[in-house]
Amino acid sequence: MRFKPHTLAALAFSLVAGAAQAAATQEVHYTSLNGTAISFSELADGALIDGVLTSGGVQFGERFDGQELAIAKAPRPGEVAQDWFDDLSNGTPTAGLTLLAGAAGANLGAYNYGDADGTALFGVGPLAGAADGFGAISARFASPVSALGFQLRDVNGGAVTLSLYRIDGGLIEAVDLSGRSDGRFAFARTGGTADIAGFTLTHRDDYYGVSLDNLVLATAPVPEPASALLLVPGLLTLAAVARRRRAH
Repeated sequence: MRFKPHTLAALAFSLVAGAAQAAATQEVHYTSLNGTAISFSELADGALIDGVLTSGGVQFGERFDGQELAIAKAPRPGEVAQDWFDDLSNGTPTAGLTLLAGAAGANLGAYNYGDADGTALFGVGPLAGAADGFGAISARFASPVSALGFQLRDVNGGAVTLSLYRIDGGLIEAVDLSGRSDGRFAFARTGGTADIAGFTLTHRDDYYGVSLDNLVLATAPVPEPASALLLVPGLLTLAAVARRRRAH
């Protein structure tokens, strides 16, 4: 098979475009985001937060108006015991993304890990008083952004879902973070559209729960994801094969 130059160009364009359109967001490097991290350093260790929290210009609560709070049960790995988690899979946020706090003592809390990153935010959840960190965390931004990054703490490979929403309550994407361990992650809208107005973070991880730290928001373009760059060597190889075949 012979490839003409314009055919190769069209193929390259279609491959890159296809990769970019594969999902509403693309995972990018956390360090590619420019912005000041919201570190929750103002919160006292062990503090329980009743009501909506404002930190770094971002509002935090349990869920959005329109979402129904339910309880999901999941067994602990290798044990008979079950843990109870906040479940926001029913209902959809109403336009405006109005934040709602959880019940008193079951909304949000802060924990200081005693390391360089210090304090993190967690959702208290349905086991308030017995175990913390099983609740949902929802956030509403002052203005929509095109990318966000964050640190997850105490993650132990369980199911974690980051749901991104527009200001009208429409779901942009539910990003599956299952199987991850502690670390920093970042996601950018494909095409750079600045329409991420808020998110919910829910999980069914084990009895350590999950905490959120070092949230960074960005509206400026970020570098293309590594997945798109991986196409370049393949395209160069394809072009080389075509040249060899024309030579023969």
